[in-house]
Amino acid sequence: MKNTLILGGLTSMLLASASFAQTAAVGTTDQLEKAKDYKEKVAIPGHSDGSGEGWTSGFDLGASFTSGNSETSFITASLTLDKEVDQDEYFLNATYAYGENDGDLSTEELLLIASWKRLFTDRTYWGFRLDGRHDELANIKYRVGLTALVGHYLIKNEKTNLSIEGGAGYTLEDQDGSDSYANVYLGQQFNHWISDSTRIYQNAAFIAPFEDLEDYQLIAEAGLETFLSSQLSLKLYVQNKYENLPAAGLEKNDLKFVTGISYKF
Repeated sequence: MKNTLILGGLTSMLLASASFAQTAAVGTTDQLEKAKDYKEKVAIPGHSDGSGEGWTSGFDLGASFTSGNSETSFITASLTLDKEVDQDEYFLNATYAYGENDGDLSTEELLLIASWKRLFTDRTYWGFRLDGRHDELANIKYRVGLTALVGHYLIKNEKTNLSIEGGAGYTLEDQDGSDSYANVYLGQQFNHWISDSTRIYQNAAFIAPFEDLEDYQLIAEAGLETFLSSQLSLKLYVQNKYENLPAAGLEKNDLKFVTGISYKF
């Protein structure tokens, strides 16, 4: 049996035991303090009171390996930073992934998301977002876009954040040749704490040229994170990158299932 099945079983047991251990003392002063500490260490927009006391940061590392009829390996690493000062929200995420299948390259990509948002009501904001992507297999040498946006938190409380946003910007790219175009952007982010130590999250971004909306890209991620300690958590997530009009000979869809750990610092 492939090693990924064993890893999946171990992961499920870890999640179950971690969730039980962390929720067993619900209602105690110590548990409430731990829950507050966990939430403050997750680098997501809208999570803090805006006091601006340092950056919230995390380093994620995920991997998968199989052997038997085929030999595959995949590793991904990402850095996330977030800071909220008064009405301003700063966010940065950089992710690198590399994979091989029977010795052939199956993944080599770099994703970058950076944003600045300013709240002008308790829930409504405007700002800018920078998107960057390099994908060797999708033949994207570079794709960089800057977007002006407006957004609104549909839900914003201690347990749940749900926001939607949209805007327009300009993109430079090299995919089978250099190109540049004005783009439309739609985005959505969701985060919900299902217990004091475990959260589910999901986000999606839609970007397309104004002149050809069928040539769109959709990048989405959904996952679960449970804290094992105040600085270490276990993450399971699925990431999908969809190019409606990919380069010649390439698939539209790129789907990944990842199990990893996250270190908060």
